[in-house]
Amino acid sequence: MKRIILLFLLAGSIVFAQGQTAKRTTAFNYLKNGKLDKALENIEPTLTHEKTMNEAKTWFYRGNIYLQIGLSENPEYKKLSDNPFQVALESYKKALTLEGANEFKLDILQNMNVIAEGFYTQGVNKFNSQDFLGAAQEFDRAALVKSELGVFDTASIFNAGLCADFGKDYNFALQKYKQVYNAGQRTPQLLVALTQVETRLGDTASAFNTIAEARKLYPEDFNVLITETNLFLAKNLTEKALENLEIAKNFDQTNPSIFFAVGASYDRLGNFQKAEEAYLKAIEIKPDYFDAVYNLGALYVNKAASVLDLANQLPLEKEKEYEEMKAQAEEYLAKALPFLEIAHQLDPGDRNTMISLKEIYTRQNKLEKVKEMNEKLGL
Repeated sequence: MKRIILLFLLAGSIVFAQGQTAKRTTAFNYLKNGKLDKALENIEPTLTHEKTMNEAKTWFYRGNIYLQIGLSENPEYKKLSDNPFQVALESYKKALTLEGANEFKLDILQNMNVIAEGFYTQGVNKFNSQDFLGAAQEFDRAALVKSELGVFDTASIFNAGLCADFGKDYNFALQKYKQVYNAGQRTPQLLVALTQVETRLGDTASAFNTIAEARKLYPEDFNVLITETNLFLAKNLTEKALENLEIAKNFDQTNPSIFFAVGASYDRLGNFQKAEEAYLKAIEIKPDYFDAVYNLGALYVNKAASVLDLANQLPLEKEKEYEEMKAQAEEYLAKALPFLEIAHQLDPGDRNTMISLKEIYTRQNKLEKVKEMNEKLGL
């Protein structure tokens, strides 16, 4: 009797094992017909049964199912996995270690390329939705898959660094930029990005070395020149910055940003005339350039303040000189007003502009305008 029961149990095991093989075939058929939910439902049980769990075919089919889930545009299928490309990749890698792997190896390698492209696309989508750190990870995954295929994916690695840079993970950004750099890449874009992230991390020496290399390799590249200029400005090497900016003006006489940067640099040096000239040129090129318009107005306001400060230091007997300097200050404020009013129109929410306007209106006794600015400032 015991022997009959034993034979019965053994037969049941064979049937169950055959059932797992059938499930795998069913999963394949559902996949072929685009029924990804059913395909997934049938493949999962085969992963843990001893008859099918150690066969390359099982994991190959699973990889194919998850790959199609990742590629699907059907929102219902999208819900089946949070990270289908990663699961597909892990399934394929598992398949390559098992019996029968050679039968599927070529297909797996081709599909790994598709996975890399899938990660890359997800990186683009996350970047566009401003999930910069998420995008960095997706681009990095794309590069890692390519590396397993023997390919150095420069674009993915650089994009991983760039997205990390946007997401303020500067150490990861530096790691990725260096990876591209050490592979022999020396594009202006890479050298500029590397310089900037080295600067943000406080490694000024490396930043100067990197941008010096860039200037040597690409002396005519505008972005390289401006990056070096910004580095000079950040380190208060204003004279060197101005030398570059004078060169930069010859690169493009139609670029308002160049003239704005020149104006800001002269402003920092206290050269009123040169700063005024550069800001006016920037505004001539781009009349709605808020930064240039506001800075020019502020330049006049600051000049008026400095003249009044000097006037207030005069002895009492120099009343005539005092009145002359006071009138001169009023002229500068009158010059500032139209530019600050334009700046306010361009950016009605900018508080610095409203505060400056309020001060001028107060000096000019324009009480209604003062009231208007107070209301806008919430005072």
